[in-house]
Amino acid sequence: MKNGKKWGTVVTGAAFLYLVFSGNRGLWNLYKLHQEKQVLSQQVTQLKSEIDRYQLEYRDCQRNPSVLEKQAREELNLVKPGEIVYKFTEAENH
Repeated sequence: MKNGKKWGTVVTGAAFLYLVFSGNRGLWNLYKLHQEKQVLSQQVTQLKSEIDRYQLEYRDCQRNPSVLEKQAREELNLVKPGEIVYKFTEAENH
């Protein structure tokens, strides 16, 4: 009977260890979820700061149309009708 009890304890212990470490709510899975949560929290923080920056940029464009015009000219190379754009390059020194 001692031998049977011993095997029962071993099987119960093995089942317990399996459930703790590799079950759906096991320690390993919880550790991975914790790591993923940290990464996602960092991404949320980064995205919130980007949203704040874009909202400030949007407000600047609403308050001052010249800011929007400057961006259109510099980033999109847009010109007003009838304007002529002269582009100069730096001369090489020989």
